[in-house]
Amino acid sequence: MVFEDPKRSLSYRIDAILGHELSPRASRFVVEYADFLVRVAFKNIAEHPQAYLRSAEAYSSCTGPRHTIWLDPRSPGFEALMMHESMRGILVERGFPKTACHPNVVSCVPLRYLSSLLGSAVTDPIIDGFLVQGNFGVYDREALNRRTMARVLVDARQRTAGQQGYLFCKWALLTVLMRLDPTFEGETVNLVHALIHKEFPEAWEIADELSKSIMEKGFTEPESALTAMMEIRSALGLQDSVAIVDAEGVCR
Repeated sequence: MVFEDPKRSLSYRIDAILGHELSPRASRFVVEYADFLVRVAFKNIAEHPQAYLRSAEAYSSCTGPRHTIWLDPRSPGFEALMMHESMRGILVERGFPKTACHPNVVSCVPLRYLSSLLGSAVTDPIIDGFLVQGNFGVYDREALNRRTMARVLVDARQRTAGQQGYLFCKWALLTVLMRLDPTFEGETVNLVHALIHKEFPEAWEIADELSKSIMEKGFTEPESALTAMMEIRSALGLQDSVAIVDAEGVCR
């Protein structure tokens, strides 16, 4: 579904996205951010041209002022994902940095995932902060925590020598994200942290150092977010794989 006319943004209202009838909370989000959403096309992620993304729950991209948000209509977190990916696009328009794979590795799916995850490690906590502050809610944290613990165990059982660098970066980035995001709290999160620490201790240790450093310096403004992304990229040795695009569109 495409929101066509920016002139109608202040009065535009939508009741459903991809066949999902919106709750009052999601409807309020649509009204509040209508000036952005008039430029968004919502599409079923099962139809995404990249096969590796079709099993995901959400993904977003932009071309100039137009944005595309791909969602799984069957996801129990559909509304939370819609709002989250919308806020991601809004942050980009406000000058926050984003990440991209360097051309020489763009065809490598694991590196594309790490590139996306590096950006999320910094921007997702900011997004979640906006959503909580606006009383819009976030994706079910208990469900995410259980899923994360299952992924830790699967990766720990199936890791190979060739995966060590990838898994190190993956779990370092996920740990940084959870440490920076205040919506991840409570006993279940402590269990997730303990499991990562046990199975991927090197990743945990560097993530602990990075998250402390980033929180001390701040990361919730475009320039400080850029600095945080560059600090993480350098610490994980991803300079040759991941580009960081600043507010001017310059790759760092």
